[in-house]
Amino acid sequence: MKSAHWLVGLSIVLLLGIVTGVHAGNYLVPPTNDFLVLSNATGTVRVLDSKGLLLENNLVYLPRIPLADLSPAELQALLETKTAYASLTVFAPDLGTNTQGAVIEHQLQKIWQQGSSLAGKIQTRLEIMEDMRNYNNEVALVPGSMVAANQYAANEIPLNSRLTNRAATAVVAAAQVEVTEQDRAGGPMAHVAEQQAQENYRELAVRAERANDRDMAAKGQIAGANQQVADHLAKCTVLAARLASHGINVSATPPFSPVPLLTLQSEVDAERKGN
Repeated sequence: MKSAHWLVGLSIVLLLGIVTGVHAGNYLVPPTNDFLVLSNATGTVRVLDSKGLLLENNLVYLPRIPLADLSPAELQALLETKTAYASLTVFAPDLGTNTQGAVIEHQLQKIWQQGSSLAGKIQTRLEIMEDMRNYNNEVALVPGSMVAANQYAANEIPLNSRLTNRAATAVVAAAQVEVTEQDRAGGPMAHVAEQQAQENYRELAVRAERANDRDMAAKGQIAGANQQVADHLAKCTVLAARLASHGINVSATPPFSPVPLLTLQSEVDAERKGN
């Protein structure tokens, strides 16, 4: 009985070993090193974006290298650096995953597979990732700008009401000045009344002017906030159109849905395996 149990246990261990081996064979460990040797430069990869590759050598940043200047072998070596691999495989905003993320991951995988060259695949992926980051930034700024615009509009209401009241009071005071001017023949008391009416008008006119300045400043804040909202919305529209030109579909109008967390290792790992 004990030997039977031992054989069953051994079979399970062997089976697990086979399954584990299969998965290990299909999995590539992400790169952990950033040192890169090129035909005309050597250094640590610090930045990889749509503008090219930035290396550091002996604490000095080298001139940026366009991806088009790299040979196929150098591009393959680039994929084996930690920074380049992360730049191409992880889109990590402060959001969870959702069904939209799975759709976009599939779209990005298809775009990569349809690329005619490794340089083109990398360049396109980097451009798309940058557009998605910029899109998320603009989407995040829209609600705050709208709240600010609404708050400025609410703050302007009492200022406008005060301006209306003070302007009306100044008009009445101006009319009173005209009345006292017409009554100059009434003697010394009429002259005193005229002076008082003029002083009252001047004081009320200054108050009305100050109220107008405050109201105009508030209207300027409203206009500025509304312009910010319009700018963010316009940028969202432009970025959505650029992404759509690549085959990535995001909302171009409110309500917006930011691009969620994406993991894109499979196509890049397939490229590494094919080397």
